[in-house]
Amino acid sequence: MANVGARFEDYVAELLSRLGYKVLGRRVKVVVNDVEVGEVDIVAEDGSGVKYAVEVKSGKVDVSAVRQAYVNAKVLNAKPLIVSRGFSNDSSKALADELGVSVINLEEAVVLTVDELRTVVENVIYEAIGDLINTMFTLATKSCDQRVRAIMGAILECGDWNCVCAKLNVGGDDCGALISDVKRELGLGNLSLSKLKTAIRLYNLVALLMNSCNREGVRN
Repeated sequence: MANVGARFEDYVAELLSRLGYKVLGRRVKVVVNDVEVGEVDIVAEDGSGVKYAVEVKSGKVDVSAVRQAYVNAKVLNAKPLIVSRGFSNDSSKALADELGVSVINLEEAVVLTVDELRTVVENVIYEAIGDLINTMFTLATKSCDQRVRAIMGAILECGDWNCVCAKLNVGGDDCGALISDVKRELGLGNLSLSKLKTAIRLYNLVALLMNSCNREGVRN
């Protein structure tokens, strides 16, 4: 789901607009002495003309995120602002208060209408289905490869990649290389093992049904 992060930033940009901010830029480079040192997710301006360097976090804010927001905003001559799901602990909140880093808590700020909630859920479902279909198509094109078939079988029997490697008699540093090779060869990206297992089961089911139909056709 490579586009999830970008869509989340789109949603936050829309939220900022609803809260009275004007979005001036997206993914703005942070440059020091002609050297790029970072990137700010959003640069926005409030109703008083005050500029903010906005960091978008889908989870909770830790101390490292607070420092990053503060430094990037300092370089851009803006005020630091983080949009997240709150603080991960008291230390991150204390540092944010000390450095003047504002935090908008999504759990408090976001109120979705029924239609908006339906759209969000539909998008997630459609994307998940799309990922499964793409993976199943790739499996179909590779299924004649004995190595791929062996990997598919191991994945169905295992709950983690270490188990998969053990089933295939691959250990040590070679296990990481195997995982990278499998993901690259099947075009999986960041698809989790559990989702890959689901895709393999669906592929096997479809293949079984098609073979059954073909046998019926031959008899008739």
